[in-house]
Amino acid sequence: MTHLTRRSFALAGLGSTATLGLAASAAPSLAAGHAPANPPAMFDASLGNYRVTAIFDGMVPLEKKLFFGPEQAQIDAALAAAGVVGDALPAPVNAFLLQSDKHTVLIDSGMGELPMFGPGFGRLSAALASAGVAPEDIDTIIATHAHPDHIGGFLAGGKAAFANAELVISDVDYGFWSDSGMMAQAPDEAKGMFGLAQQVFGAYADRIRPVAAGSEIVPGVSLELSPGHTPGHSVVHIDGGDRQLLMVADTVLNTDLQTAIPETLSGFDTDPALAAKSRAALFDRAAADNILIAGSHVHFPGFGKFVKAGDAYRFVPASWM
Repeated sequence: MTHLTRRSFALAGLGSTATLGLAASAAPSLAAGHAPANPPAMFDASLGNYRVTAIFDGMVPLEKKLFFGPEQAQIDAALAAAGVVGDALPAPVNAFLLQSDKHTVLIDSGMGELPMFGPGFGRLSAALASAGVAPEDIDTIIATHAHPDHIGGFLAGGKAAFANAELVISDVDYGFWSDSGMMAQAPDEAKGMFGLAQQVFGAYADRIRPVAAGSEIVPGVSLELSPGHTPGHSVVHIDGGDRQLLMVADTVLNTDLQTAIPETLSGFDTDPALAAKSRAALFDRAAADNILIAGSHVHFPGFGKFVKAGDAYRFVPASWM
């Protein structure tokens, strides 16, 4: 059974009802005439049968205090070795577009019109337009989990942003965010996150597909459970034929710190210990299989590999692009 505390929602404080832009009814308050403060940032490359495009949505102003577990001196040393000084640990928010001859798939969506982190977000629609993709062209949208920086862009004006798309999400995460008992148990400052998830689910009510772990979504694309960040947090495995990619979502929240010290925990995780276990398994798999990865919060454009470095790992940006 999942027990929720304020630490279970480090978006508390960042994701309170007020800052998330959720009214008492738990419906998003969308910014009128919302437009990104900056032009879209994109990077695309071939992935066998698919073309994959990384879309940068903005930078989340995280802080070092959100990470814990090892001694502070160890955390400071790991960050210093990566050239990171000070308390700020800004994290990119990346979404990914997959295109084949038969399917146009969007993996996560960034913040959309939510004012949670201020200006500079909501670049998805401009990026899609720049790529020549209209909202109605997208047939499948995948939510790795239902946090605001992953599902906010699935709404436009409070309604479904993608009129022809099926929304796919882990059945575990769908059940968690749909559970009124869990919402009642959550800290007050986190209830808005449940409200947002439920509004997104409602917007796609006639075309939402909660799936079991390992399910194939479209040919070569499957959703695999990597729990801890949320109960049903998932990664996306893409087999393009001659290339594979694992989109690790929020299994890794800070690449510099959590590759150097994989056991580093985060207050953003519903179950930090389980998240660390999932992260260790993912690092081991990615390094052993030499698989290309992409990540929601990996340095944009987010493509690279995790390789062994003694008892830890390091992230090597991809050079094949």
